[in-house]
Amino acid sequence: MSKATRKERKLWFRAKDYGYGWYPITWQGWVITALYAIAFTSTVLIFGAWAGAAVEANADLREAVFGVLEFLIVLALLSYSLFRVCTRFGEKPEWRWGKK
Repeated sequence: MSKATRKERKLWFRAKDYGYGWYPITWQGWVITALYAIAFTSTVLIFGAWAGAAVEANADLREAVFGVLEFLIVLALLSYSLFRVCTRFGEKPEWRWGKK
């Protein structure tokens, strides 16, 4: 079975008319976008609670640095995963300056 081209399969994300990026156009795209938003928000809230507890407990600098690195790595992995889904199920990514 051969791989379907972008034109042959149903797209979940359409490319923006200006700039670089996508927006959801099907229910699958909206679900992926909502899951990303929930995971991103949860990560920020959990880190905020952890940071508040670390300040109260007078955590050492090393623990704080590793905590921030873990936070940034999780956010980077979440964003990279969304990017991969958008490139897989979206139009070809390219910089756009309006409709042709």
